[in-house]
Amino acid sequence: MARKAKSTKPAGATSKAPKKRLHTELENDDPNQQQTILPPEPCTPTKQTGGRSGAEVEYSAKKTRKRISAPTTAPALRSPGLLSRSSHANTLSSRGLPPKAQKIIRENEADHQVENMLCANIPEILQQARPHDGARSELAIATSEYICADLEWRISKGPNQRVLRLRKRAKGKQPDTATSTTNDDSKLAALLSSMGIAAANESSAELEGKLAAEFSEFQPWVFLSASSGKQNERQSYPWIQHFHLYIAHLIRHYLGSVQYGENPATASPRLLLPYKRTDTKYKGSDDDTRADIGLVSRSVGANVAMVDGSAYYNEVFAVTEVKASSGPPRAASTADSGIDTSQLDGDTKQAFKQLFLYSRQVFAEQPDRRFMWGITICDNHIRACILTSSGALASHEMDITTAKGRCDYIQLLVNWCLCDWHQLGFDPSVRYCEDERGNGHWEIDVPQMATGDAGMESAGSRYETQTYTITGASVAADHLFGRHTRCFVATPKQSTGNQGKVLIKDSWSYLGRHQVQERSGELGEIAFLTKINQMVDEHPEFAGTVPRLEDGGIVRLDVNGQLAIDSVETVLGDLCRHLPKHSSDYAYTHVRLAMTPVGTRLRELRSVAELVVVISDALQAHKAVLDHCQILHRDISENNIMFTRSGNNIHGMLIDFDNAVDANAARNRSGPVCTGTLPFMSVNNLRKAKVARTAVDDMESILYLLIWLGVWGITTEHREQTRGKDRRVVNWSMDVETAIDSKCYTMSSKSNLNILLNEFYTPPVSELGSTLQAENNGIIADYEDLKRIIKAMRKAIFDNPNVPGNAKGTETKTDRTKAPAKTGRRANVSAIKQALDPIFSDEENEREPVDSFEERADPEVARGIHGDVVGLLRACADQIRSAS
Repeated sequence: MARKAKSTKPAGATSKAPKKRLHTELENDDPNQQQTILPPEPCTPTKQTGGRSGAEVEYSAKKTRKRISAPTTAPALRSPGLLSRSSHANTLSSRGLPPKAQKIIRENEADHQVENMLCANIPEILQQARPHDGARSELAIATSEYICADLEWRISKGPNQRVLRLRKRAKGKQPDTATSTTNDDSKLAALLSSMGIAAANESSAELEGKLAAEFSEFQPWVFLSASSGKQNERQSYPWIQHFHLYIAHLIRHYLGSVQYGENPATASPRLLLPYKRTDTKYKGSDDDTRADIGLVSRSVGANVAMVDGSAYYNEVFAVTEVKASSGPPRAASTADSGIDTSQLDGDTKQAFKQLFLYSRQVFAEQPDRRFMWGITICDNHIRACILTSSGALASHEMDITTAKGRCDYIQLLVNWCLCDWHQLGFDPSVRYCEDERGNGHWEIDVPQMATGDAGMESAGSRYETQTYTITGASVAADHLFGRHTRCFVATPKQSTGNQGKVLIKDSWSYLGRHQVQERSGELGEIAFLTKINQMVDEHPEFAGTVPRLEDGGIVRLDVNGQLAIDSVETVLGDLCRHLPKHSSDYAYTHVRLAMTPVGTRLRELRSVAELVVVISDALQAHKAVLDHCQILHRDISENNIMFTRSGNNIHGMLIDFDNAVDANAARNRSGPVCTGTLPFMSVNNLRKAKVARTAVDDMESILYLLIWLGVWGITTEHREQTRGKDRRVVNWSMDVETAIDSKCYTMSSKSNLNILLNEFYTPPVSELGSTLQAENNGIIADYEDLKRIIKAMRKAIFDNPNVPGNAKGTETKTDRTKAPAKTGRRANVSAIKQALDPIFSDEENEREPVDSFEERADPEVARGIHGDVVGLLRACADQIRSAS
């Protein structure tokens, strides 16, 4: 949990804090004046441990949990938890963002997500973890009923003397209790006996001693009342920890001998144990946030105790964010079901914000996460939250001081201990395995290509998979909502060495709610790659510039003996109706592809010349795919252009057609969110303009990408030297409004562009020998060549002499050609006024404003600009290749 300063805002206030920004050109009279961003503190690399047992894919011992290391041939840009990272600071600078800017961006993003991606007060959320199997469901109900009865029996006996003193000071009252409860376990024992389940070899006295000890630790929590006064956040940590240990003792005692076979999807009951360390930075985090309490999964036979040592994001099941409200404990909210966040108090919103910040780290660190659970606790009020690709849903408030609230939360915890592995948010088709010698590795199942239309599953087709062994990872899921794209380097399980190496892409694609069954509309990346591969077969000159699809399809899960498409709709069912409006019509569907060749990231390039060649190849592939397949890419970024090297030859490759669309389709619009990667998105895309996206948007993205690389450095060494620097391109990543303003300002004139080009990478100045000085002079000359290319591209896109005047520039203009026709006397007045227009102010002109960005979306204009930019880069690349 991040350290929180005391706030003077009254309880329940919901006013939004102003967005934090770095400087923008439009807000700064002196464009050369910069705001200082301190470089990050060095971070010592850590060795990641912790894990699951192989057979059941459970977290049985931390030492077995392994990180996936980056392949030595293709180091990744950023993959926390999946990659061996040299340092936290290096990771952030690889995206060109200093830690301070990254923190501001993430906090603004979390604020936006709480306001727009969360729906609360949904009691049905608790039933999402109820075991699908009838027998296990009955066992979960009986177990939770007994635990509730045992707890109420203890509460009915009254608090011990320590709690009496606490209540006397607070002048509180007895909590709500059941009137006739006992700790009789006969009902549960009878059910266990009928199922052939024996209790643990533990005496009643021994168990009672453990339960009494745990109860004495957390009972102040259940005796909170409005007269208890304002609570201290840290004071409640041990209450929450010991409450979970109390549940774990009973689960282990009564269900310790339960077994469900070898299927990882129906693993044995598990214990959920809290980390001993609280308010701590977790290993694997790429920022300085500190999580309050983490719950980890252990086998049911494990020792019931707090998990000591460091906390790890790569093994945590759920994170708990604890908040002490600005006032005394209150009664539970009675708001209607399915409320938006405008009805939540300020403390609750802050709790969800922190939870969202932690949860994105979990997705990045765990390669088998499909969705995740989280918990917020504000004094005596508990909410469970489920976070999916499409949005987050939160339960009603469970008041720990009432019998109903306690029983609701106990039921959820018991369900988590007994439900299927996939109901916890994990993916059974991605698993950690160990051989007889204890050597571990990750395996992943990829759907084999089906015989349906365009590679999609046809009705009644068999679902078969190919198992691959993961040898490295190149991309981790870096966002809380959206596609959760991950990329792994792998080989077929039976393969040895480097034979059969493929790149596996695992992501969640959005489709219309019933599109999968009807196979209508945009069929997704599988269909596009199938069409593109057919084009390459007919035009072999483009081989290697686009991925070759080897296997792939929609991931399916075994849900209570039935194969089901893995989608948000499968996860939430009818609760999809509570998702945010912009997501409720979409079902994010889990798709996995295996492709060749395995490319290398742009950061491994060695020079500007290599960058130009690679970008030129990618642009030629872009144009070929658009001309021959009518497919528009729409997501140009530094992650989606890669290269392959063979000896001295280097070739660029355009990848990731997950955001692509049919260029001729009427619905050529962005989906639930703006398509693309924020620093590289075109202005039309950022504005969500009503005009169709065209190739010009992608050419704009290429221009921004080259500027980005020029500023932060092309090679890894150059990026290290710019780490922690303040640069104007940081504004492209801050938020949509700032990015639009900054890009429009920069592209509005050659002089404004030069301001940005002056921040391009330059070698550090020092006392150099003649050889090293000559090398640095060569580097400076290379970056000067890149500046010239960028200037030429800006002219081709924003000031092209071959396009109409209305399509030039970055400003809204007055279009004289679109003035409404007038007749009679009014026509004469308009003619006179038109003749005098040059000496009148713009406010007197009665002309229709024209947006130059939208004018460039005209098909003919877009086609001409596209051809000019591709031709420009191709001419430069040809010259480089001929010179070498």
